[in-house]
Amino acid sequence: MHRFALLGNALAAAGALILVRPVSHLATGLRAQATYVSAPVAASAARSRSPLEGEPLGRVELPRLGLDLVVFEGSSDAILRKGPGHLSGTAWPGGTPASGNCVITGHRDSFFRNLESARRNDLVRIHGASGISTYRLEERRIVRPRDVSVIAPTRDARLTLITCFPFRWSGSAPYRLIWTAVPAEASREADRVAVPVAVR
Repeated sequence: MHRFALLGNALAAAGALILVRPVSHLATGLRAQATYVSAPVAASAARSRSPLEGEPLGRVELPRLGLDLVVFEGSSDAILRKGPGHLSGTAWPGGTPASGNCVITGHRDSFFRNLESARRNDLVRIHGASGISTYRLEERRIVRPRDVSVIAPTRDARLTLITCFPFRWSGSAPYRLIWTAVPAEASREADRVAVPVAVR
């Protein structure tokens, strides 16, 4: 009986340790999110300069998933503990460059956990100093971490959301979940072209 009690205590301790990192991220992030949620773009409203690392740029919102989060500049571990991070050097709606591939990344075990339930055509809104840009999720892919093609610059406006995968993996996950989104207007236009028209 004593051995089983020791084993049970060891397993409980191991389980608690596994939860420490995501709970710590969430606690840090909730404080940071609460700090900036009322005016998340105030610090970055002046677009005459590049945003500083850790500066709030705006918000990313997926209404169907109930996700509405402040996005910070940069993708270091310290920044991703506060919330999703904008990959420096990639596009930002209304920023410089104004169009191209806007890349936002977040932890799967905290802020981007809801991406597990995302579906094609879900709306994504980027709130920034210049207003709101609306996208629709178009393509879901699973890639290896070394596949950097997903963050490559593009000529067309695009939004790329990145998180680790699988969601229920313990420790460092072996893959990345990539959701690519296109401007909502372009998405609707493509759907209209794809639908055959009946001739009467």
